Amino acid sequence: MPWEDIRALKAKRLIALDKCPGHRPIGVGDVMDRLCAKVMIEVVGDDVQQVCGADQICSGMKSGIEGSIHAFSELFESNSKNGWGLLLVDAANAFGTINRPAALWNARVLWPRCSKYLFNSYRGYALLIIAGSKEYLFSREGVTQGDPLAMLLYGLAVLPLARKLKKPEKWKQNWYADDSACSAPLTLIFEWFELLIREGPKYGYFPEPQKSFLVISPEFFDEAEHIFKDLGVKIVTGQRFLGGFIGLASDTESWLHEKIRSWVSAVEKLSKVAVDEPQAAFVALSKSVQNEWLFIQRVVAQSESAFSPLSDAIKHHFIPSLFGSSCNELEISLACRPTRHLGIGILDPVKTAPAQFQISQTATSVLSATITGGFDLDFSAHESSLTKGIQERRVIDEHMMKETQVLVDRFPENQKRALLRKINQKCSSWLSVIPSNDNNFDFSPDEFRDSIALRYGRTPVDLPKFCDADGENFDVNHALNCSKGGLVYGRHNECRDLHCDLLKLAGFKQIVSEPVLRESDLNGENGLRADWGVRGFWQPQRQAFFDVSIVNADSDSLSHMPLENIFRTRRNLKYSTYLETAKARRASFSPFIATCDAVLDNEAEGYLKRLAVVLSEKWGSSYCRVVGWLRARVQICLLRSVSLCFRGNRTKFRGAGAEDYAGLLSMDIDF
Repeated sequence: MPWEDIRALKAKRLIALDKCPGHRPIGVGDVMDRLCAKVMIEVVGDDVQQVCGADQICSGMKSGIEGSIHAFSELFESNSKNGWGLLLVDAANAFGTINRPAALWNARVLWPRCSKYLFNSYRGYALLIIAGSKEYLFSREGVTQGDPLAMLLYGLAVLPLARKLKKPEKWKQNWYADDSACSAPLTLIFEWFELLIREGPKYGYFPEPQKSFLVISPEFFDEAEHIFKDLGVKIVTGQRFLGGFIGLASDTESWLHEKIRSWVSAVEKLSKVAVDEPQAAFVALSKSVQNEWLFIQRVVAQSESAFSPLSDAIKHHFIPSLFGSSCNELEISLACRPTRHLGIGILDPVKTAPAQFQISQTATSVLSATITGGFDLDFSAHESSLTKGIQERRVIDEHMMKETQVLVDRFPENQKRALLRKINQKCSSWLSVIPSNDNNFDFSPDEFRDSIALRYGRTPVDLPKFCDADGENFDVNHALNCSKGGLVYGRHNECRDLHCDLLKLAGFKQIVSEPVLRESDLNGENGLRADWGVRGFWQPQRQAFFDVSIVNADSDSLSHMPLENIFRTRRNLKYSTYLETAKARRASFSPFIATCDAVLDNEAEGYLKRLAVVLSEKWGSSYCRVVGWLRARVQICLLRSVSLCFRGNRTKFRGAGAEDYAGLLSMDIDF
């Protein structure tokens, strides 16, 4: 394509990245430009993995970084006492200095399905524009940092260099983009490094010995200083490696304690945020900060004891702030579990550390052995090891579920009942979504805390003592059952309106809210309405009617019944009321039954699954993602309407006595 046609598309916003010291230009591309690049990665990105194998981990290899850390940690631990070291090389502005014509030629040979796109992207000099200024730079060399394809193109650019240096009989090397490493006896490391310094510039790779680190055992310090005295390499007993750490146990422990101190500080700050914005703090911790230490646990062995301060901060600061009140040890232990095990998805780091490391080692065993041995990667064997890791996780998951059931048995009867009906039920999707105004996933602080309270059978915080409609004692059951003020009826209507909106979203036609199944007689009685109707939901062109029932499963009349019996009773009641009339209309009928704490009946689940099939086809998205989104949307609607039963007003406000301006004309007021 002529460069003039795509020059504007390839222009990028320039950001100065602080490298401490110095600055590095980062180009942030236009949304459409980045989308095009990500589409190419989605379609042809696997080709790079096949070409690079274990020689260049930045190709998108599954668990590639973890496999590299495990491989070199094992090499260092087993050979450091025999005079082996680990050299970690830093290169000067590697992405900006790589030889662009050579990189594009390598892509033409090694990645032909994307080579034309890459050539069009880099055939000219992209404009890097500084916001708020008339100054700009040209991207003349290397790959543009910020380009989604930059990592893959860079990996191909240095792949010939990596393979030129690859001599597994002499040394073991690892490449992740511009981060190269070599493990071997000290004299052989020096030989490898000299070869890298000599050959690297031919490919646009300029090693910086002064910024590189040599990790060795202390007894070999003098020998290392003598061998590397002219290069200025920093000689240490431990150093960060690809996000993990390799070195002596004491250095690893010091590094880990420093990381944990920063996480403890983050948890304490989020605990303060949770007082006013519990959902935002919860999402920040569960979706972001927690993943940082889960990665460290996967690559650092025997780290559980070091995580005790972090575990205490979560249990004694964050969770009470999130719940809005103090929690006992049973509630905290249950909350610190995955959502499928009745937790909230914020895990106890002390308990997760051994399992995380064990699973990671199993999943990356083939890749680690390939890196250590220096032979070609068997992708089928690597996939099999990843599958074994998943299977191992499932075994641990089953064991944790048994622990959860034992833990639930220790709760008081009222809480135990609320917890038992959620085991093995898909009622936790609302805890797994990121709040968004567009999808109505954002809770107010009261709504979020009320939902947490319902999940664990607790009394919501700051619940009024008396009902404002009848003056009776106001507890959870009264709030959920009191029909005065229309809040219970409104709970029903919220669910009805949501389903009408979802059906419109799916593209169904002839959606009717409160359709008439049977007209009233002359006395205005015996009429029958469903909650919504839609044509073609279960069968093409056939009308389908639905009716909602939201049940307080803890009410006095139902508290003695198992959940399945409650659902069956309500289901049969709905069928006896609506089914025959629906059949007379040549239509189908289905009840939609749920509890106030968002546990759905099997038929309600079937309805959502059918709706998810239609939406996934319309959106071109995966079924599992869509059905998860639907569950979360329905659960949040239910929980938000139930929270209104706790917080809403049941008495009518007296108005001003005039509905519009005309009502004021009769008053003696000088306007």
